[in-house]
Amino acid sequence: MKNNPITISDIAKVLGISKSTVSRALKNHPDISQETKDAVRGVAENLKYIPNTVAASFRNRKSKIVGLIVPQISYFFFPSYVRGIEEVAHKRGYNLLILQSNESYEREVENLNILIANNVEGILASVSLETKNFDHFQHIIDIGLPIVFFDRVVKDMNADTVLVDDVTGSFKAVNRLLEAGRKRIAICVGNRNLLISQNRLQGYKTALVQKGIPVDEELVLSCETPEETEQETLRLLNMKNPPDSIFAISDLTMTGVMKAIFQKNLKVPQDISVIGFCEEPFRSMYNPPLSAIEPMGFEIGKKATELLFERLDGLTTINSDPRVIYLDSNLIEGGST
Repeated sequence: MKNNPITISDIAKVLGISKSTVSRALKNHPDISQETKDAVRGVAENLKYIPNTVAASFRNRKSKIVGLIVPQISYFFFPSYVRGIEEVAHKRGYNLLILQSNESYEREVENLNILIANNVEGILASVSLETKNFDHFQHIIDIGLPIVFFDRVVKDMNADTVLVDDVTGSFKAVNRLLEAGRKRIAICVGNRNLLISQNRLQGYKTALVQKGIPVDEELVLSCETPEETEQETLRLLNMKNPPDSIFAISDLTMTGVMKAIFQKNLKVPQDISVIGFCEEPFRSMYNPPLSAIEPMGFEIGKKATELLFERLDGLTTINSDPRVIYLDSNLIEGGST
């Protein structure tokens, strides 16, 4: 449920001082001691107080701007999301204010403050790798600003989310490798704190178990950068009993996997099979083109933006139950399996 907005009266009650003192402290009036100013600002921050002028702008906002926060725009898959988001926003006469967190928690918090200051009508967000504390996103919900998460989403938060059916997609990928006769299948899951990594790992394990193949934790890599993935993949390939196939859950991890395979002068798929969640044109850059599960970036971007506009149009209210939308993904046959 949406909380009632915090007022100057609430701050005054907590501190046992008058409303006028609180008001002057917030305005940095010279007659108010620094000690009182600090106390007032501390309580205001803890209570998530929003000045009336800012609160009024939220109630009456018509900026025609939607804010978008992504980890890095340079990744292959995020431009696909942006295209889907922009298509819907443009048709509605809205502009996008795009910010990137650069995988930094501090930048992400800063980005949200920038979007608020620019009076955006709603926010679309994909969470950074560093983010473990989600209070800054909860603040957005508390002040009544519509927000929709996509791809890297926040678990158990009262907000709409859109993502691909990662469990089923991973199951399809591993099952394709099993159909090709592979038995020792490694996976690179990225950051295990992300729901997307947890779901894709779940699909991987389910596919193996259903075929009676035990999960070998030695074949499960957790890498966050292409460089780290490359080193860990080389370690696997140098094992006495190396994997005969590798499943990478993103373009970034696949980059490191393929570099390691090239270093070992292995042929795909003769010596080792690979498959991953990969966007175009990334998967077609390799010879042979990679078999892949479509990440559905464009479709996810469109759906997330449609949900946001349903909130803005009042078709679903801020107090409505959050919606979790899973999109089906397709297996694209390449020459790597």
